[in-house]
This record gives sequence, structure tokens and C-alpha cells, in this order.
Amino acid sequence: MHAFRSPFRLFVIGVVGLVLVLAAIDIMYVHEFSTPPDGAPDALTTRGLAQQRADIFWGAALMGLGAVLVGSSLVDLFRRRPVVDVRDDGLYARVGADNPDVLIPWEAIADVSSGVDTDQFDGSARHKLIVTVHDAGSVPEAVAGAAWHGNELHIDASDWSRSVTDIALAAQGARANALRPPPSAVPSSGGAPSLMWETRVDHTSERIIDADVTPTIGGEKGTGGDA
Repeated sequence: MHAFRSPFRLFVIGVVGLVLVLAAIDIMYVHEFSTPPDGAPDALTTRGLAQQRADIFWGAALMGLGAVLVGSSLVDLFRRRPVVDVRDDGLYARVGADNPDVLIPWEAIADVSSGVDTDQFDGSARHKLIVTVHDAGSVPEAVAGAAWHGNELHIDASDWSRSVTDIALAAQGARANALRPPPSAVPSSGGAPSLMWETRVDHTSERIIDADVTPTIGGEKGTGGDA
């Protein structure tokens, strides 16, 4: 089971990025909605030159941020890589900063659950996939879209296409199945009774034929004595 980033949220992010790009163009060049520098466009005053430098700075910042938002949303929409995937050998998540593909083996995971954290910036409630590991060193320290709380890795799941509860339940089942010992490793209990089947034979009534009565040709009965 895997989850992607929500297509609707990606679309909204792309629209916001496009608006930022258009606002940057207006601030730096068009000035249709923004205030132009003093003396523009013919002869800029000293104050106008300072305003122009500020407009270029803020416009470039908005342009860069908007381009990043538009580019990331388009890549995620068309390439469609899962942000988390429950696999047979472990839990895959795109949380690494340098190497985004992180696979945590089930042997390194103590528990997987879901929860809600409070956002430290706006105070909103954000759904989290909580992965408790035995050793935090088995997972990269630099993570993106996640945070460490001791040995617990809290992965942000607010924009996933699937419920974080479903992912947590699937991860619990996959972990239990992967860590289950093979049948040969389970010792047999000698004192336990074996399973037995009882078979009954239904004896039908036997047909007894009188030895003294024998059929004769013509349908008449004969006897076993002298003719």
C-alpha cells in the first residue's frame, strides 16, 4: 500500500506559484498593480532608484519561490512518485534531505502508528505517521517533511492521497508478517493431542438366499430334494 501527495493540493500549490511569478513580473517591470518607482519611467529620482532596487530584490525572491512551487507541483503531478510505500522488506518514505529515498527495514522498526501534531508555525492540527525505530542512527538525520522526537520519526501526512490510518494499519500488518518466524522454527508440543478422524462404515442388511430354493426354467420353483 502506498500514498501519493494529494493532486488537488498540488494543483493549488502550482496556482499559488504561478500567482507569485506574475506578481514578481508586475513588481519588477509592468507596474500594473504595484506602485512604480518615483520618476518612472523616464527619469528616476534618487528615491526612485532605491525603490527600483527594492522592487528588483523582492521581485526576484517572489519569482524564485513561485518557480519552485510551480516546478515541484508539476513534477509530482506528472511523475507520481509515492511519498510513502509499505513494502515486504520495509517502509519506504521520501523524507531524506540529501538522498530522498529512504527505506527503513522492518527489523529496525519497533512500532508504526498514526497521530496528530500541532504545527509550530500556525498552530493547526497536522496528521502524522509515527515510526518508532530501535536505533535512530539507521535513518538519515537530515529529513524533509518529517521531524525526530527521540526515537520517533513523525512524517507529515496532511497532504497524502490516502488516510494515514490506513497506511499505519498496513504497515503494522506487513511488519508482523515479515517478523513472523518460519513454521520450521516453531517447536512442536509433544504433549498436545493430535487431530484424529473417525471413520464409520454403514453396514447394510445382507440378503439371505435359501439354499433349498433355486430358480427353475419357466418360472417355477424347485426344491433341493429329489425330483
